Amino acid sequence: MNTLGIDMLHKNQLVPYYLMSSYLYYHCDKQVLNDDEYDALAKRLLDEWDSVEHIHKHLITQGDLTAGTGYAIKYNNRIKNAAERWYNDYKMERN
Repeated sequence: MNTLGIDMLHKNQLVPYYLMSSYLYYHCDKQVLNDDEYDALAKRLLDEWDSVEHIHKHLITQGDLTAGTGYAIKYNNRIKNAAERWYNDYKMERN
């Protein structure tokens, strides 16, 4: 079982969680998901890619998912702010 419950997420929730996780890890040196959870999220998103609908899906490539990286993604402020809120909530829950 993972902390996010990746297997329980609706397929369209995979995009924002992938983007937020990638932003936190690659640009903020923070993480909510461990490496195995992040990889599982990327794999599930890739597996369901054709049926996923999300306003930010265009920011992710299937190559990103295959490589398991979000380093080159161009994050907008909406994603950045949501990621920071998610991280802060995560830290508060752990304390």
